[in-house]
Amino acid sequence: MIPLVTSNTNSTKWTESPLVCYLRLLKLRETALLTLIGACAAIIAKPDPIAWTQFGVIFAALLSGSAGANGLTNYLDRHVDVLMHRTQGRMLPSGLVNPKLALLWCLILVTTGLTLALTLHLYCFVAGLVALASAVIARKTWATHFLGSVASNGPIFVAWFAVDPSLSSSLILIGSIIAIWVPLHVWNLMIAFRNDYKRANVNIFPIHYQVSYTRWISLVLAGCLWINGNLIWFVTPFGALYGVVANALGILMFVACMKMITDANSVASYRIFKLSTYPFLGITFLALTADHVVRGFV
Repeated sequence: MIPLVTSNTNSTKWTESPLVCYLRLLKLRETALLTLIGACAAIIAKPDPIAWTQFGVIFAALLSGSAGANGLTNYLDRHVDVLMHRTQGRMLPSGLVNPKLALLWCLILVTTGLTLALTLHLYCFVAGLVALASAVIARKTWATHFLGSVASNGPIFVAWFAVDPSLSSSLILIGSIIAIWVPLHVWNLMIAFRNDYKRANVNIFPIHYQVSYTRWISLVLAGCLWINGNLIWFVTPFGALYGVVANALGILMFVACMKMITDANSVASYRIFKLSTYPFLGITFLALTADHVVRGFV
């Protein structure tokens, strides 16, 4: 029988097995989102249906690579995480996993993902390697979130190149969603927990600027997301199904950012952070996939 360990996060106690602790190290929600958008990219990369065997290898590469990269960022941020109330209960700061074993576990996953990517296409391997490097270098510096846009695009480019190893307007515009989305997503988390970041001496944008400045930038980014969504609709083969969903989500995000400006509190900022994850990004990629599948039957 596996022994159980007890942890405390935000004054909430739970009991976890060591296996669960090492899985939680991998930021499961974030890993699932990255794997989802990558899997969607594989499906929509070409008009013809993708073979299930090829899709299985792509999915395994995305899952292991994303999980390993997320675990590595947890490992690299552990000294900052222990200083923040929001992150003190993570597996490394709370002492529930061994740092050396955690690093080994994450490196095995990353190596597995890159190896599978190489079997798919050289471009997949390069895209995965660039994404990994962007995820782990310059942590908690001014460059972190710009590199995060590159890292978060990794699953899309790995999956797309596995099916169609060429650049296209569709791939560039879909990748632009991520490039715009990352700062909108992360900066609002940071201003929602601004005091926590200050406590941990994370003195990077937007912490050392007035909160109102970031809120107005968020509104601009939301507008850019809405414009980019319409460009995908007008420039690429995606049709009305995607267009309707993209406009609904774009307007919803824009209105939410406007409300955040008028409310001017951390709750509104956190609401943007949550709205931007699965409700916006997840549904956007599912809409792209659904539109692609429907057009295949028409």
